[in-house]
Amino acid sequence: MLSTLLSGCSQEPWVDMVDTLMQGDFKRANKQYERIEKNYVQLMNTSEYVYQYIENIVTSFKQDKATYETANKKLNLFSLLEMPLYNLETAKSEIDRIQASRAAFEEGRAMYLSESYYDAHFKFNLVETDDSKNYDKAQEYLLSIVYVLLYSEEYEKAADVILSVDINSSTLPKLSEYSIELAVRLLYYLDDIDRAHDINNELIKIIIQMDPGIKDSIKEWAGKLISVYSRPEYSAVCISFLSDDIEDMMYKLEQTDIRIEAKKTDYAFIILKSIAIRQDTIGYIAPRMTEILSQYISQGKPDYAQSVVDTIFSGMDNEQMVGSLVTYIQNNIENKEYLKKIDMTVGR
Repeated sequence: MLSTLLSGCSQEPWVDMVDTLMQGDFKRANKQYERIEKNYVQLMNTSEYVYQYIENIVTSFKQDKATYETANKKLNLFSLLEMPLYNLETAKSEIDRIQASRAAFEEGRAMYLSESYYDAHFKFNLVETDDSKNYDKAQEYLLSIVYVLLYSEEYEKAADVILSVDINSSTLPKLSEYSIELAVRLLYYLDDIDRAHDINNELIKIIIQMDPGIKDSIKEWAGKLISVYSRPEYSAVCISFLSDDIEDMMYKLEQTDIRIEAKKTDYAFIILKSIAIRQDTIGYIAPRMTEILSQYISQGKPDYAQSVVDTIFSGMDNEQMVGSLVTYIQNNIENKEYLKKIDMTVGR
């Protein structure tokens, strides 16, 4: 009690030790630790305190409450402490990682300001998700780059960039707007169906689950591709981007029927093959597939008919459904002679 009053200090020994270390006196801090480690309870408290102290250094740096220099200096001081430090190397790696992220953001921003937009996106992609200072800003820059590239008609580059944007509540509105328009432009201007499908598979399919409003944009563009741009094949591709829910499935079936009736067999099949084959959909798919097969064979295109068979059956892994579909086609095809033109053993 007397010694506490005389010293004017009531800190725990492990707190004193860290304070001493942070003042740069690592030799004295090590002597303090030598005394602490003789007491098991103090040793456990010290280990816990130091572990959390190091974690707090990293947290403060991530939250931009401490500079990299300050955080690095403190962690380097802990390197001089002669005690087991289980999280020190991880902590050093963490602040180096976030520092590299911040440097990448600044480099990306400089490139963006110099109008090197596409190159800038590589730097913004290096910004870490837990870099709270810069990550959201980096996503905003990426969306801005998509906009610039989209309307400067650099569609391939725009596709690369948009696929790197994180899908969240902040980015969703612009992603919904840009993704379908970019997919349509890739189809119409570049005939790049592969990249358009990449955007659908990696982006639009996810966005539809979060923002069903994009469905109206898909239908609107599908209409324009026929009425304004005279590209009915890409209208069908656009319709195929719709989801697998019941409302979209019925719309796809309706659009398939319109094309079957008009003998636009290629376009009908583009839409039909986008419908997921399940127990609840096979009854809708079977009659339309049968009609498409009949049309292709009657048009003298048995190889096209075979492609339909191969494509549909390759997407099925239920033997009972496969058997039911084969039987339906055999029993309902318009001309039994047509069955000689196709090989459905793949379905068997």
